[in-house]
Amino acid sequence: MSTIILDFGSGNTCKNSKDYISKMYDQLKEIDTGRHEIIVKWQLFREAGDNIPLSRQSFDYAYWYGRELGYWVTASVFDRASLNFLLSYDIPFVKIANNTDLHYLIKYIPDNMMLYISSNVPLYLERNKKNYKQMWCISNYPADEKDYLKMKLKPGCIISDHTTNFNLFKNLLPSVIEWHYKLEDSTGLDAGEFARTPEQLSEVL
Repeated sequence: MSTIILDFGSGNTCKNSKDYISKMYDQLKEIDTGRHEIIVKWQLFREAGDNIPLSRQSFDYAYWYGRELGYWVTASVFDRASLNFLLSYDIPFVKIANNTDLHYLIKYIPDNMMLYISSNVPLYLERNKKNYKQMWCISNYPADEKDYLKMKLKPGCIISDHTTNFNLFKNLLPSVIEWHYKLEDSTGLDAGEFARTPEQLSEVL
């Protein structure tokens, strides 16, 4: 059994539509066999280039709809205001993307809160190791499987997988793996070929 984190993205994918948010969850639920733990993760930021922010109202709806379906729901955060907003919910962890400019947020995350940090190099943080975990990540979209293999990952590792297949999952049997998630009709920056549809996920769920 692995923990599978599905990145539902920001407003890019759902366009801040409650109907589309519900559709994303409902199609996931249809193919979820319960064989693995699934955690839903969104992205919270005030602004980020051409990205569409997920509204606070949309996240609140997404959080409670996901909880009703039995999923833990959390987010990656990209600024302090978004972190403070996220911490007002009962969440399993906070996620920080592969960007050292965001590491300043660490000091604002409670010590007892689990923290996942994406990185392609080893991290050495002044934080209790029991309360943070490194998520090996190649920040290309899509990423080349060979670049992950160069990191000499071992079975049971923790991966943010931006490749276009399930080879890393099948060969390394990670304890935790993250994939971007989309529907067949999803559009936007988070819906590239690196994102997985429910039909694709049914192969491993």
